[in-house]
Amino acid sequence: MVEGYGVEVGELLASGFLHGLREAHTQATLVVAGALDRADGFKERSYGFTAFDVLESQLDRVFGVGEGEPGGGVVRDDLNGSPGWRLGRYRVLLKRHEFGAVRAIRWDRESPTKQAVARQEFAGDPQLALDLGLGEVRDTPGVVTLVLAHSATEEPLEMELFLGLPRLNADGGDAWHWLWPLTEDTLGPDPRRRLDEPTMPLWTDAEADVPVTLHRRSTVEMA
Repeated sequence: MVEGYGVEVGELLASGFLHGLREAHTQATLVVAGALDRADGFKERSYGFTAFDVLESQLDRVFGVGEGEPGGGVVRDDLNGSPGWRLGRYRVLLKRHEFGAVRAIRWDRESPTKQAVARQEFAGDPQLALDLGLGEVRDTPGVVTLVLAHSATEEPLEMELFLGLPRLNADGGDAWHWLWPLTEDTLGPDPRRRLDEPTMPLWTDAEADVPVTLHRRSTVEMA
């Protein structure tokens, strides 16, 4: 377990799953930044929809999965039409947020699916007693659904990526039970990348020196 965060982070970090999320987001951001230009008339809505779609495609590519097809243990596991990826019992959905405002998300104003995800676990929260008109919409039993919050700016090119367990904040409180930034520093070495194996010597120091015999070539003078 990563100190201060859910057990989910520790398990997903060790598998390289979190590194895959960051790789996909980085590639998606670069693709969108290179394809869209505000000078050509693209507006924030265009960036938002495109960033979401390209990130979905990049996640499928990184994990090598299709709908219901395993990719290194990762499967597509959408929830009520919302794109999702699952490793073991942990599913991740996507949420694009305004850059710098990840803690300002109001889950009670999101779709019924995202609201249902924000209602999972931590059943003692007082706002769960509020009537939000969700009906029977619920998350999947036995599955912990996390949210990958992503954002980026074009000029200068900056990226934000967080993994967290959302908290239904109709009471105006915190938007997350816990939230962890996915950066190069927080993730550390990628366990998916094997270190180059060192070249083994032909013999070790413990072995006796190999005897070498020098033969002197004889010469014949010619008259």
